[in-house]
Amino acid sequence: MKKLITLLMPVLLCFGVFVGPLCTQSIVAAQKQGGKANNKKKCPVQKKREAEQRKKAQERAEAERKRRVEEERKQAIETARKKRLRVRVEEAKSGVRKCSAEAKGMSFAFQKMLTGRDLIGRSISLIALKPAKGELEQAQERLLKIGEQFKTKEKDILSASLSLEKVKNSEKKTQSKGGTTESWEKTLLDLKREISTVSSALRSGESFNKSYARLILGLVGEYVRAGIKFSEKEKVLIKKLSSL
Repeated sequence: MKKLITLLMPVLLCFGVFVGPLCTQSIVAAQKQGGKANNKKKCPVQKKREAEQRKKAQERAEAERKRRVEEERKQAIETARKKRLRVRVEEAKSGVRKCSAEAKGMSFAFQKMLTGRDLIGRSISLIALKPAKGELEQAQERLLKIGEQFKTKEKDILSASLSLEKVKNSEKKTQSKGGTTESWEKTLLDLKREISTVSSALRSGESFNKSYARLILGLVGEYVRAGIKFSEKEKVLIKKLSSL
């Protein structure tokens, strides 16, 4: 028996060498297949959880996309709003510059009207100093009334003169970078009102000057016919009334 075992030992050893690795490989392969099978066979709870996670991730992504779109929309609206405000400011400033230029163009005519008023005032004062007796008493009364009416316009003329200077100098304001849209538009509106007042005062002043000049020249004729003498200097002054 011992001899038999001794003879078969080499054979058994050789058999073990070949069979052992094959058994090990079979076990490993079986374990791998079992793992794949386990992965494929997830429980419903796990599948539901993963599905919910995917859904939440998609919802978060969609919410972020919508947020970005809304933010871009608001930014575009704000940019457009600021642009419109800048355009309105520039339009208002342009209007201010036009008012200033218009006022400067009116300066010569306004100054001429003021010169005419000064001439009328001096003429009234000159004639008032002349003796007025008999027939000239009524002429002198008319002269005094003309003088009173003339003085009532002084306040309006002074106000218009100040307004004219204000509008003329308004162009300097456009160099400023400050101010809101509303403040610039209000400034323009105020200047338009001022220039309208000045224009009205100018037309009125020119008209009154012509009327007063005709009345005074008529009175001078009465004084001359009554024998009142006028010096050459006074004649030159009175003669200028005819040019108003």
